[in-house]
Amino acid sequence: MKMHWGRVAVGIGLTAGLVGGYKYINQKNISKVETPRRDVSTRVIDGDTFDMSDGTRIRLWGIDAPEYPEGCLSELAKKRLEELVLNKNITIVNKGMDNFGRTLALVYDGKLSINQSLVTEGMAVFDEKINAEDVDLQTMEKAAKEAEMAKRGVWSSKCSQPNPKCVIKGNYRQAGGTRVYSLPDCFNYDRIVVNPVGGDKWFCSEMEAGKAGFKKSLDCPGMK
Repeated sequence: MKMHWGRVAVGIGLTAGLVGGYKYINQKNISKVETPRRDVSTRVIDGDTFDMSDGTRIRLWGIDAPEYPEGCLSELAKKRLEELVLNKNITIVNKGMDNFGRTLALVYDGKLSINQSLVTEGMAVFDEKINAEDVDLQTMEKAAKEAEMAKRGVWSSKCSQPNPKCVIKGNYRQAGGTRVYSLPDCFNYDRIVVNPVGGDKWFCSEMEAGKAGFKKSLDCPGMK
């Protein structure tokens, strides 16, 4: 899995410290934009989404955790988020809403940034689709690069191609929930990117792919 990171803006004074392996974002910067509120989290959905006691569904802003339950280390990412927020009185900084009606937010337990912690540990990646002009996003983007270099979590060998001889690409299509595998002689094979975080997998045999619920792609020879 290869992520292409945008350039981190320089020359901006970031007020962040490193304590116990985690970086903390200066909450004074964000409070000027949004008024934080406090509430108790009651249910964790996956590695980057959870519910509050008032029914609000929170989607952590600026990061992407492995697609649950398909993605590599997705169960571990969900468990880690539970450890960080479940049944805790946390601070929510609203950054808007997504297309699913979820509140996009920066989340804190005291001074600890939950978004930042997950990226630092490799339990989530920085969402490079977002323009990193926000001070908090710049800090998370830097943490993501450091996690990649250190091969933590989703950047580790656990989420890369396990065996060079296992060349069958299994693609999990989130939109339709379908699972399709492609062999090297399939038409679109070279265009397919295997993203274990999103639920894609490498397979050593067609039998293995079939047992995992993947069907042969229609663009493979003999399938049309």
